[in-house]
Amino acid sequence: MKIPLRIVVPVAIALTMSSAAAALFLWQIRSSISIIESSFQSQGGTKNLLRNILPSRSRTPIDSVTVSEALMELRQGEIFELRGEWKQAQEHYERSVQHGGGAPALKKLASIELQRREYQSAKKTIRALSDINPKSTDTVLLLGLLALRSGDIRGATSVFSRTPNSPESQYGSALVAITQGDHETARKQLTLAVAGNDATVRTYAKMILTAYDEFALFPNGQDIHLLTLLSRSLAQVNECETALPLLQNVILKQERYRDAWIVKGYCEFISERLQDALTSLEEAYSLDPEKAETQYFLARTHAALGDPQNAVTFLQYALLNGFTPQHDARELLIRYAQELGNTELALEQLKILASLKDSDLQAFEHYVTLAITLPDHTTEALALAKKALVRWPNDASALALAARTSFATGNMDDAQRYVDSALRIDPKNAKALEMEGMMGKK
Repeated sequence: MKIPLRIVVPVAIALTMSSAAAALFLWQIRSSISIIESSFQSQGGTKNLLRNILPSRSRTPIDSVTVSEALMELRQGEIFELRGEWKQAQEHYERSVQHGGGAPALKKLASIELQRREYQSAKKTIRALSDINPKSTDTVLLLGLLALRSGDIRGATSVFSRTPNSPESQYGSALVAITQGDHETARKQLTLAVAGNDATVRTYAKMILTAYDEFALFPNGQDIHLLTLLSRSLAQVNECETALPLLQNVILKQERYRDAWIVKGYCEFISERLQDALTSLEEAYSLDPEKAETQYFLARTHAALGDPQNAVTFLQYALLNGFTPQHDARELLIRYAQELGNTELALEQLKILASLKDSDLQAFEHYVTLAITLPDHTTEALALAKKALVRWPNDASALALAARTSFATGNMDDAQRYVDSALRIDPKNAKALEMEGMMGKK
């Protein structure tokens, strides 16, 4: 029996948009950390990197503190990028560049500037990246994307034609072809890019090809379904400037197409068109008020517009309707609840996070940190800290957490015992040493 496209498309979007983007970003974090570490650690790498990124002509070596700061800022930026918090990500990438992060930091900064439509800044960053490595195909891709997102199709085509056999140019040429409705050329170029040696481009190209593969399962499918599938895949690889015109065409032909409105709203949200995002997502919500993904992005949009109350409401709806990954939704719910001063809701969500099978010690620490400030919740904090000890009996930080809650509840003997045990396991554990100092002052 054929499954109707009106069922297949929503299911595909629900499954992929909530998981593939997160997995992709996590992969990017590991990849770029490896790149920057190798830039600093490879034989002769530091010396060559210095020649290009330091303003002075001297051969003063990069000290380990500067290298560490550049890497730390890069990591922090990628964490914010994973969350879709572009402004904060950009600030960290800028600091990574300032601390000598070199090509990896510049590449990340240029990408985020393109994402935020800061095209003049992106142009300068790409130029700086080109100065470090003039022959880099990464620069070609970024220059082509700059032209494409600025609406200069001819310019983008010209840039990608300079290195037609590189995976980056093949991927870029596919985006141009999609923009022009030439899907045969797009598939051909994406297939070539998948066979290339650039891991990131290969991953992105595969995601977009998935849309064509899904559509091919239904020979009688309409063009609007293909455009919606393509837009979803483009959104997953942060190519919303290409996706949005496609979605507009879909909605002009079928105004009540819920999934087109969802993807449109998502794209408008991540490209910081917040009022447009609110309009699109409210339209999707009116067509299907129980869709968890719509509720989640409505919450994010309301929060970005300075309305945490509506953000809390829609996040609670999304969780009730099974939104995944629930960890992300609950962390946001905690943040917005605290902005509203709703400590009880924040504690409730923190306790749920700590109870999840894949929770880490940090989830317990977050609950305890808030709970011990409230007289009515110190006993619960101690009970949760002891649960952490059951899971991590030989972890110095877990013992320090038990010491902290024991100290907060006035159980000084227990607190001392936990601190002593923690320091026997790890004499340099910062949390245990902090507790030892606090107890010494008591």
